[in-house]
Amino acid sequence: MSAAPVNIPADFYFQLENLARRFDNLPGKLNVPGTMCELGPDFKLVSSSDLGGAPDWLDVRCGWSTTGIAFVFDYKGPKKVIPGLVKLNLWIDTRNTRNVHRATRFCHQFRLEFDPTIVIARKRGPKESMAPGAEPSQIRINRALADAPVADRDSIFTDLSTNELGGFRLAIFFTSEALNGFDVEVNRMLGLAYRIQAPGRDWQRLGPGLEFPVAEDPSLWTVLELVD
Repeated sequence: MSAAPVNIPADFYFQLENLARRFDNLPGKLNVPGTMCELGPDFKLVSSSDLGGAPDWLDVRCGWSTTGIAFVFDYKGPKKVIPGLVKLNLWIDTRNTRNVHRATRFCHQFRLEFDPTIVIARKRGPKESMAPGAEPSQIRINRALADAPVADRDSIFTDLSTNELGGFRLAIFFTSEALNGFDVEVNRMLGLAYRIQAPGRDWQRLGPGLEFPVAEDPSLWTVLELVD
């Protein structure tokens, strides 16, 4: 009697590596929603879910400068966002540790939750009632060998804006002070993973699926190379 075939996820057939291009206009106009971190198509990241056969519903871009690194999560439709929380988990390893299964002091986990439909409603009112950008929380990584220092909230900038089609754009800029070990003169290979979900949408991810312990095992994160 033959054994049942093993279904190996596409993520484990190769090591996914993205390139983050350099830009110098960072972080931009912090007081004007939708203008922070203007990253063009050349900054787009390839996701694991797209490679696994699940089409992306969100455009994710990344760029860096000597002062930090930025991510843009852009949803343009065609369907409007359903009311409810958009949930984003983001993992960054500033030293791209590939040979350990437990996080080091260079590994960071951030979490954001926001309801873009509330932002849409507030933007229709007086200017002073506009909602601020989503606030990221740094979360301790379970089973870590050592914890990364907690980033000062003033070292992370966010910008949340919406459009008339019911889409949203979330930009996050982590300064070098927010990420322990971020130094482009020393290392340009980072570990990176994310998972993001919105009501009515599947998880879009960079890194293996929910059945794998991405939240605590940096060896499962993908590679991000900072290039000029």
